[in-house]
Formats: sequence, structure tokens, C-alpha cells
Amino acid sequence: MGGERVPKREVLEELGRLLGDRLSTSEEVLRLYSRDYWPLALLKEVRGEALPRPLAVAWPESAEEVAAVVRVLARHGVPFVPYAGGSGVIGGTICEGCVVIDVKRMNRVLWFSERDAVAVAESGVLLRKLEEYLNARGFTLRHIPQSYPEAALGGLVATMSTGQFSTKYGGIEELVLDLEAVMPDGRIAPFRRNLVPRAATGPDFKRLLIGSEGQLGVITKVALKVFPLPRHSWMRAYAFPSFEKGLEAMREVMLSGATPAVARLYDKDDSAARFHDARDILLLIVEEAEEELLEAKRRVIERILSRHGAVDAGEEHVEKWLKTRFDVISELKKLVVPLNLWFETIETAALWSNLPRVYAEFKKRVKSVPGVYAVLAHASHFYTTGACIYFTLTYDAREDVYWRMWETAVRVLLENGATISHHHGVGLLRAKWVGEELGDTLEYLKRVKKALDPGNLSNPGKWLG
Repeated sequence: MGGERVPKREVLEELGRLLGDRLSTSEEVLRLYSRDYWPLALLKEVRGEALPRPLAVAWPESAEEVAAVVRVLARHGVPFVPYAGGSGVIGGTICEGCVVIDVKRMNRVLWFSERDAVAVAESGVLLRKLEEYLNARGFTLRHIPQSYPEAALGGLVATMSTGQFSTKYGGIEELVLDLEAVMPDGRIAPFRRNLVPRAATGPDFKRLLIGSEGQLGVITKVALKVFPLPRHSWMRAYAFPSFEKGLEAMREVMLSGATPAVARLYDKDDSAARFHDARDILLLIVEEAEEELLEAKRRVIERILSRHGAVDAGEEHVEKWLKTRFDVISELKKLVVPLNLWFETIETAALWSNLPRVYAEFKKRVKSVPGVYAVLAHASHFYTTGACIYFTLTYDAREDVYWRMWETAVRVLLENGATISHHHGVGLLRAKWVGEELGDTLEYLKRVKKALDPGNLSNPGKWLG
């Protein structure tokens, strides 16, 4: 990354002339930007351990300013890290000696068309602010991840986020119509000439930036498809005799076409921790549609669920989840810190034929790692082809236990037909294993990185660098 040869003072002076007080090197600011929400980094911070510090933090206010900042850094060979909400959990923004380019001052909704159901916004807009803007006009993005209170649009696209309503509305990659980005050479890759629902004019180059985790440039604007606010909804919880029965029921629901907006299937341990229900295995369903369609889908869903032994558990658990769904991590920290434990979440996805084995093997083998105390699981995103299982773990708060737990988890996932990440991404956390999943494809992705960023300046030190 340049070491002592990097003219840090000259770079900072040049950036200062460009940005004025929108550049900071204060120790407090650098500390705040030294991590995201990676639980291991949080643990290190709680214990007073040093984390890698950036060189400076910049707050540009337009794509043109981002481009000017990147050109300065490219000329001097100084690395940079794009930063939006900082709500990632994989160490994706940690970078020693980098200039953090925080886009949160680029937070405008630039255009909205009710007729076309399209919105265009800058990448720094907070997701909740974008949702409030759309709701006031009778529309919604319906992208509601766990990080909803803090997440910003650019980070959601860069990490290929998915949300709690994705079963019906899709992940962020299905919502993006186009995007603008500043490339590592400081030039702007703009929207296509015309905003259209779909185009077949060659490979979609900018799709490379979805999930690139800041390694291929800085996302500055995004065009999104949006939806009318639902006027009617239905919610219900159901108890199942086993987690596997619940999975099989949801497979039939998804293949029937009666796709719900939200479906969350909690195993016995997770259900007990969150809902304290003696019926153990709980499925939460939320559906949104026009009244006639809603009623038809409800009848189909209930018929399928009852065939698999489901028992109606009312609305109370769904209402509780809706009220507390963004508080899980803060509540978990309150529980584990006094016991000298810590927490981690590991999300995966697999085809229907592999899911029961993935679930059973993960629970058995990861729970057997010395120092791991609890392994909770729920399936939270469903497809016609399979589902995501989201594991929450508590463990003895030691780094050696942490990495043994992850080594075992990755082995279980890869050996049983699952992915090592469904929606959190790779970052520093999973970099060690991503090649095992992608195979030789990773080498081709690295060639793309080298072609677009020959100086390895855009979020270096991660899995493409």
C-alpha cells in the first residue's frame, strides 16, 4: 500500500483544499471509522484492543467530488474505502492507512415517478429516509434488512443485501435498474442513456458492482424499482412438530405460487429464546396484497401448512417480531456480555434437498466445538429452489474459539451443499474460504479487479485484492 513512500502530508493538504472541513484526521473520527459491526471487531473494541486506523475520513457531496478525491488518491497511490452506513458485519470497511470516502452527505432522492414505479437516489441516503420519502407518496422499496435503522443505499448494493420481505420482493440485486459509480481511476461510469426495465445490450458491466464490497469503485447513484404501499395484510404464526416439517411445508407454499411477503421458521432453540412458546417450532407469515388475492393466498397457505401438521398459533408472535425485529443484537449483547460470552451470526442458503442435512449437521458439529454454548437457527428467506438458514451463536469470548467455530461452520456448509454467505458478504471475515466456493471463477474476478484497479487502491486487502 505504499508504506513510507506515500506522501501523506501532501495528500491530506490536497484533499483539504478540495474538501475543507469535510476532511478529518482527528483521532476520535478515525476511531469511529476503524470498524463496521463485525462482532469480532466489536469484541476487540470492548476489550480496548487496537483496530487498524484509516489515514483520514472524507465527506464528498457529489459524484464529481468523489471523482476528484479518487483522482487525487490514484495520483499518489493512496488506497481508499467507500463507506455508507457502516452497518456491515464482515469487516468490509477495515483498512489500515486508507482514506475513508463516506458518501452520507450524498443523501438526496433525485427523481421519483409514480407512473413508472421508479426512484433514483444518491448512494448515501439512509434506507429509512428513502422509505419514509416513498411512503409519503404511497410507495415502498420494501427492502427491510436487520440493519434498517443505520443502513445506507450504497452499502446495501455493494454488499448485495437482502431484507426481511425478500421472499416476495427480492434482494437488492432484483431491485436495482441501474447505478452510477466512480471507478478506481477517478472517472464516472454513468447510468445508461435511457432508464429502461431491462436491456440486452451486452453484459451488464455495472452488475459487477453489486456485491463488489467497494473493491471496484464507489457507488454514487442508484435507480430502483419500487412498489405501491400494500393496502391489506394478513399475519399469522403456526407451530410445527419439527423444523424439517416446517421446511417441507414452505417448499410447497413457494412452489404453489402463494408466495408470502415474509416467512420466518424458527427452530426449537431460537423459538424458545425469542418467543418463549412451549410449542417449540414456530413459522411466522406476513402477506400483503389486494383483498381478493390476499384471501386466496391465505387459503392456499393454510391448506398446505395444515397438511404438514401446522397448528394455528395466532398473531401475537408476529406482532412481537414486528415490534422488536431491529433490537436482536443489542438484546443479545446485554445477555452474553455479563457471562463473558460473545455472539456471531452465520447465514447460508441451500437447495431444498440439502437444507435438512445442512441444518442438522451445523447444529451438531458447530455446537460440539469447545467453547460454543448455543446454536440457534431460523429460516428467513425463501425461494422456489430453497431457502436461507440464519444461525445465531454464543461462544466463550476468545478469538481462538471464534476461528475454530468458523472453521467448523465453513466445513459443514461446503461439505453439505450450502453457500458460506447468503447476504452478509465476504469482507475480511470470509476471505480465507471464498475461493473454495467459487473455484477458478475467483481468479477471473481477480483479473477484473486488476484491470479496473491496477494499483489495488479501492478497498485493498480484501478477497479480490
